[in-house]
Amino acid sequence: MKKGDRVTVEPIFRNPESPFITTGEYNLSEPLGFVGLTSNGGFAKYVVAEDYMVHKMPDAMTFEQGAIVEPAAVAAYAIQRSGMIMGDTVLIAGAGPIGLLTVQVAVATGASQIFVSDLSENKLKKAKEVGATHTFDARDQDIPQKIRKMTGNGVDIFIDAAGAQASFDTGVDSLRNGGTAVLVALFGKKVTHDALNQTLRELTIIGTAAYRNIFPQVIALISSGKLPVEKLVTSVIS
Repeated sequence: MKKGDRVTVEPIFRNPESPFITTGEYNLSEPLGFVGLTSNGGFAKYVVAEDYMVHKMPDAMTFEQGAIVEPAAVAAYAIQRSGMIMGDTVLIAGAGPIGLLTVQVAVATGASQIFVSDLSENKLKKAKEVGATHTFDARDQDIPQKIRKMTGNGVDIFIDAAGAQASFDTGVDSLRNGGTAVLVALFGKKVTHDALNQTLRELTIIGTAAYRNIFPQVIALISSGKLPVEKLVTSVIS
């Protein structure tokens, strides 16, 4: 990197003494810290980022797109960990920034049906705009039954970007036998879980901590137009 390069920052601090660095699982090194959370971030007058955090932006990429690489990486990593393949069906709980970006990544990956649940009508409208095929009010008690009707036996993948007992339960109940749940949201409270149900239905439940080894692919997807993240920019602050 040289002075004047346009870059986007992958803000995870890596503890050089952690055994997880040598395996490439640097997002699991402890203590876990981020620029902007455990140190000054992009709103400070000056920010120091470690050399390993910095990714060069292609000339065609705008700063607006560059700003969304980090949250888009959260979504892309969640879909990557889910093992989604072309034609899969997915339920995404929560239509905030991460949920909406996950919709876009699911579209780019070739999901055949994308269901989204949220409490906000505006957010669900936005989800439809960026590629959701069906949306549900999260208060609807019949989401799993409706999804089963539309998919035959439930979704292949559930992504929890809401992080509550209700979203977790609805998502697990909406999965097909042998399906996969990915927990992306930071749950504020403990959830109760029916482990027998998971065993008998052979469900996989995966936690994801931010991202790892995926920024270059996300930058390539955004700059190629396959991931039109700029559609999610609602306003630009000075």
